[in-house]
Amino acid sequence: MALVMMAMLFMLEERVAAADTVPLPSCADLETLLAHFLPRRDVSIDEVIRQMQVRHAKRQAAIDYAFEKQRREQRG
Repeated sequence: MALVMMAMLFMLEERVAAADTVPLPSCADLETLLAHFLPRRDVSIDEVIRQMQVRHAKRQAAIDYAFEKQRREQRG
């Protein structure tokens, strides 16, 4: 349990540190980057960045949809 909590703290700290340069950083983004930069490198850095951009676009679309849905519900 202690290792899981340490891993979660690491992920949180990295997300906060990356927030200034990367919009909407997520734990999945960090996992993808770690998988690339740790010894096993079966995906190019360009592909890693492309995958992150796709996830960010989907996440932003979901956020936008939720806000728009909330606005429509408030208007009645």
